[in-house]
Amino acid sequence: MYESEANNKIYKSFRMHRKSQSKMDMIRRLISVGIVLQLISNIGLSNGAIRSIRLVIEPIGVRRGQSATLRCLYDLDGAPLLSLQFYRGSGEFYRYSPTQSPTKKVFPLSGINVDTAASNATQVVIKNVSFGLSGNFSCEVTADSQSFSTASATAQMMVVEFPETRPTLWTERERYEPGDVLRANCSSPPSRPQAELTLTINNIVVYSTDVQYFKTIEGRTATRIGMRLQLQSIHFGGGPVMNGGGQLILRCTAQIGNLYQEYSEKELGVPQKDPIPARVTSSIAIASAASLLYTLLTAFVTLTHQHLR
Repeated sequence: MYESEANNKIYKSFRMHRKSQSKMDMIRRLISVGIVLQLISNIGLSNGAIRSIRLVIEPIGVRRGQSATLRCLYDLDGAPLLSLQFYRGSGEFYRYSPTQSPTKKVFPLSGINVDTAASNATQVVIKNVSFGLSGNFSCEVTADSQSFSTASATAQMMVVEFPETRPTLWTERERYEPGDVLRANCSSPPSRPQAELTLTINNIVVYSTDVQYFKTIEGRTATRIGMRLQLQSIHFGGGPVMNGGGQLILRCTAQIGNLYQEYSEKELGVPQKDPIPARVTSSIAIASAASLLYTLLTAFVTLTHQHLR
């Protein structure tokens, strides 16, 4: 009885070992098949596959009413091009197919006006862009090879409108001394996106929480910033005020990312003091006394000379 039970255990153990070995063999076969498929795939990629693709939109910030160029930079690894397509969202608006006639096709899409003459196998030019075109665009390229490889790339267009003029800087007075309170504000005309304003005194930033934004019906935004600061001697550059220093340059800078930067500034430092009236009076008195003394001495010498004769 005990011998029979022992034999059963040995038999079950042997069967479990065989099953485990069968599973390992199956896994090895699957791995081998995967390696072979990968090699086949690599052979296909090296024969007409798309190696790279990138979409570039120029300029980086397109001004409203101007043209934008969308360049699809791709490498087909020697395979011929079957088609190049451009999309705004999911809507196709331009296709280039070298094997078809005509090679260029434009599909109507709201807000997009394609410059067909300037568009080709690598780019499409959109004329008279509007704010509504801000957003994602994509290009899709298909290689004319056995695999008919297809790849796409996406980029974002930003349509902007810069302020019409430099920022306007206002101050309560034209000249300031230490101890005075400087009240100033700066405003930038409407733009899209909004301009960010920065105030500086002698190139040192003056932080302000008084910032306001005003939207227009056209979707643009005007910006205004204000400040109030009691001036100390440290705010005046160029040396101590009593030694002829007192430079105080207030600057307002309007900036939109890396696309736009303009500034306005004012020199508000203490002007050189006029001569003190008391000192002027004393100088005049001394000069008059010297002149009178000279006249008297001349007259005395003349009279003495005549008397001796």
